[in-house]
Formats: sequence, C-alpha cells, structure tokens
Amino acid sequence: MVSQIAPVSLNRLAFLKKTNFFKGIEHEAFLEDLAAEMEEQTFAENEVVLHRGDRDQLIFFMIAGKVKIHVGDIKMAELSRGAHFGDIALFDNQPASASITAVQTSQCLVLHQSKLLATLEKYSEIRSELIAYLYQRQRKTQSSPWQTSAVENWCANVHNPSWAY
Repeated sequence: MVSQIAPVSLNRLAFLKKTNFFKGIEHEAFLEDLAAEMEEQTFAENEVVLHRGDRDQLIFFMIAGKVKIHVGDIKMAELSRGAHFGDIALFDNQPASASITAVQTSQCLVLHQSKLLATLEKYSEIRSELIAYLYQRQRKTQSSPWQTSAVENWCANVHNPSWAY
C-alpha cells in the first residue's frame, strides 16, 4: 500500500522566496512567472525520482517528504522541505551524476529547463545572479566534508569490491 500525504497548501511564490536557489532574488515578477510554470509532483516511498544518467534537465524543489541522493547503495545525502536538486543539469546539459529516491512520500515543485530559460530570457538581469549562486554552491559542495567522505567510501568499494572475493 502506498502511503499518501495530504497535499500541501502552498503559496508557491512565498515558498520560492525561502529556497536557497532564489534567496536574494527580489524580482517579484520573475518569481511569479516561474511559480506559474512549475508543476507539482508526488513521489511514493521508494520511488525513484531521478535515475543516474537521466538527461531530463529538471530542477526539483522539496515541498514535503524526504529523498536521498545516492550512487548505487552509497547514500550521499538526504534532502527535505525547502531543499532543491537537479539545478546543475539545468545549465551544463550533462546527465545526472546520482540517483534520487523518495525515502518517504514526497511532494516537489518541478521546473523544466526550457521554462526556466524562457523566463530568464524575459528577465535577463536575473541570469547572472543565478549562475553566480550555482557556482558558489558547486564550489562549497566540492569542499564539503560529507561529499569527500562519501566519494572516498565509494572509490574504496569500487577498488576493493567485497563481491569480488
């Protein structure tokens, strides 16, 4: 039986303003246009939201629930309300480097790259702010101790797989 969560009554604009992705962007019309373009999706517990290698070019904003970021059985992180994922793929067109699976029934606001780019075209002054944020976030992630540890563990498992003995 799939557990259900009651749909969250959401003021999309207020929610977006509180996310790290859009924090500091005060252009109300830009955020209103983006909020209107987003689609709400619900994922059941253990449902894969995004597979490693996918090229969907979507960004997900967590409204409720919890998801894990993982490569195979190696869990990299867990995310919950207010977090977002998929943002790097919006700009570099590379496949997803990890899978995302719902740990519990989860709701997300989902934005496709084409809708973000169309909105950025309309409000071109916002583009540099978003790219600067993504760069800073990527830089912080690369120096983060949890990622280094998880990557080291993953590499150790690949180089010394227990199943090979």
